[in-house]
Amino acid sequence: MELHIAVAPETLWRLELPGTGIAFNITNSFITMLLVMGFLVVAGRLIARSATLVPGRFQSVLEIVVEFVLNLVESTAGRRFGRRIFPLIGGLFIFIIVSNYSGLLPGVGTVGVWHEEAVKSAKLAAAAGASGESAAQVHRVLVPLFRSPSADLNMTLAMALLSYVTFQFLGFRAHGVWGRLKHMANPPFLFPIEVISEFSRIVSLAFRLFGNIFAGEALLTVMYGIANAVKVSVIGLLIPVVFLYLEVLFGFIQALVFALLTLIYITLAAAEGHEEHGERHGHERAGAA
Repeated sequence: MELHIAVAPETLWRLELPGTGIAFNITNSFITMLLVMGFLVVAGRLIARSATLVPGRFQSVLEIVVEFVLNLVESTAGRRFGRRIFPLIGGLFIFIIVSNYSGLLPGVGTVGVWHEEAVKSAKLAAAAGASGESAAQVHRVLVPLFRSPSADLNMTLAMALLSYVTFQFLGFRAHGVWGRLKHMANPPFLFPIEVISEFSRIVSLAFRLFGNIFAGEALLTVMYGIANAVKVSVIGLLIPVVFLYLEVLFGFIQALVFALLTLIYITLAAAEGHEEHGERHGHERAGAA
């Protein structure tokens, strides 16, 4: 069995709008993203309907997760402002961690359709140069039907852009356009560096999540190949299991890091303005009293 690892998501279908020349590629990571979103919507509705004052085991686990994220947000951004941005931070964390774990489910990356593609090699190129024939050789590769959304750079880049637009909008809203620019140009000669630093956050958020999840899936693929080559059943079973547990840990860490960085960026951009507004509003109430 030949290992097939592709950085770009594989296209399953290509939809073209008649008469417009516009086409959309439906990739395996996009299909998995839709399934993850559908699962979260259905699970959220079921949990909301079955919620009770005395929680059961499943509800208790969910409340622990929500309380954990809420405490992180409030301890960083403050209680008032933290509760306002909690839906975004909590939504990012839950979506990313479910997306990360979707790549570990049975069948993801292993169930697909066989596709023939041309592969070039040095030997074939040398032979083709002597005989004048084509240097391509046809190989059958498995195109998986499902792929983790976090292993697609398009998806991580979209979430990074969402995070970037959010904390920039909240920053300008809290300080005003001039106040935000003045804060970035303090002292003035650091303004170009601040601008580069702001845009580098998009790259940092997108490539950190994509790189870690894609590398983890590639490592698991290699470990499955080694386990398949080893004919001793115990060793073939233990090799993938160890790395599966590591990927469970790394998936949680990467979801937490993305959510925390977004929280920190929002807090640095907007929380000071909200604190000043809250203090000024409190002084006005005290003076009126």
